[in-house]
Amino acid sequence: MRKTFCFGGRRVARKMSERAPMVDGCVFCEIVRGAPASTTALLYSDDKVVAFRDINPSAFRHYLVIPIDHIPTVNSLRKTKDDHQLVSHMVKVGKDFLNQDAPNSEEHRFGFHQPPFNSIDHLHLHCLALPFIPSWRQVKYTPLGPLGGFIAAEKLLERIKPEAEAYS
Repeated sequence: MRKTFCFGGRRVARKMSERAPMVDGCVFCEIVRGAPASTTALLYSDDKVVAFRDINPSAFRHYLVIPIDHIPTVNSLRKTKDDHQLVSHMVKVGKDFLNQDAPNSEEHRFGFHQPPFNSIDHLHLHCLALPFIPSWRQVKYTPLGPLGGFIAAEKLLERIKPEAEAYS
């Protein structure tokens, strides 16, 4: 069976732009469901997210934290309590990993690639313990202003922070 990455190409079962519990053909959904073809070892799992090592690390330590439900990209997130709590939880899991595994690194960086710069249409948090290896890879993890590029997790949390409820 041919694996498809969720970044274009042939779509299976439903549009990749929709939220869903899981999507056929999404490599990250395959990792979540523990498909036999997946050789990715989960380092962390709970009822909302899983974490694992990036297969092509760009830094001294490079982990990915992904939601169990298929959320395509940061553009699919809304200013809701649920989305804000999910991203906050993803960041907490990533920070816990790096604080435990790489406490003496130069810097920790947490963020997401924004379309069209994301490689897989399944929301995933990059958790990086610097330095970048090789150093030129830092370009992939740099905000590009109005073009998008990489968005720091804290900036995304500001963007999706729910507005205060009106009191009557």
